[in-house]
This record gives sequence, C-alpha cells and structure tokens, in this order.
Amino acid sequence: MNMGTFRLPPPLLPQRKSERERMKSAPNIKSYALRLLSIRDRSEGELRIKLKDKGYDPTPIDETIGQLKAVGLIDDQKTAESILRYCKEVRRLGENGFKYYLKKRGIPDEIIGQFTISADEQMENAKILIGKKEKYLKKLPIKVRINRLSGQLQRKGYSYEIIQKAIREYEDLCEPAELEKAEKR
Repeated sequence: MNMGTFRLPPPLLPQRKSERERMKSAPNIKSYALRLLSIRDRSEGELRIKLKDKGYDPTPIDETIGQLKAVGLIDDQKTAESILRYCKEVRRLGENGFKYYLKKRGIPDEIIGQFTISADEQMENAKILIGKKEKYLKKLPIKVRINRLSGQLQRKGYSYEIIQKAIREYEDLCEPAELEKAEKR
C-alpha cells in the first residue's frame, strides 16, 4: 500500500515588494507616520519600530523622523510629560511602574531620569487605589485584604516603603475588632 510522500506546504513568508514598488511607497512613509501621530503622541523609538514593522527601509525612516522632529511633531520630552500625567491621574502608577511604562513606550533613559513622582503623590495615589479595591474586598478577612492590597500596589510599581505606609494607614482605619479577630487566628 503506497501512500505517497508527505509534502509540506510552502512557507508562508511575506511577499517582498519589488524595488519599483518600494520606491513608489517611499512618500507613503511620511503619511503613515503622520497618521500614527494623529492617533496619539509617540516617541521617536516607538515610531521607528512601527515604521520598521511596516516594512520601510531604515534610510527613509531616518529621513522622515528627522523631518518630523524638525517640525516639532516628535518630541520625546513632551511625550514623557503627557505620559507622566496619564500615569499619575489615570493609571495611578508608582515610581517604578511609571519608569517601566516610559521605557516600554520608547522614551530614552536620559529623559526618564528627569522625571520622578514625589512620595506624597505616590502616597495619595496608593490611598486612592486602596479605596477603590477595598470595596470589593470587604467580605474577606483582614489579612487576605492586606495581602491583596499590597500585591496590587506592588504590581502598580510602588516601592516597599510606600506600600508599608499605605497599609499601616489602612489598618488604622479598620475596625479594632477585625484586627483582634485576625490576630487570634
């Protein structure tokens, strides 16, 4: 019984554009970059990766980014400032979470080093996060609540010191009967 030979299908590789098509699409790189920037602010590194992923050559990418920087459409400093506001007011990230988020968005380390979130702001944001999360944890024992709240703050990038202060303040607000019951266990 001859079953024949098994043949693998041809690999599914992206089709390479001919040189003429690539030259024809070079002006499109600027319109594509402008479209990306119209959606939201992007850092130079983030835009460079997007353009490279789209299949553009490095030389036109460098030229386009240079033109956009000259006009002021790409400014990593302003992008970092807007991200800082977003991280403070919306995501409520701690210092480490904020720096990680900036790095992920392609902001250079020199610019990241210029920004910090004060301990008071972090503490205030940690309290707000605890208040939001605590509503869902009321039925749980106090120890479980504290573990979950500290884990939440840790994942948001808060330092150990800020987490400990925020948890201590949360414990002070809890009813003494709950704390006594937790200590007996």
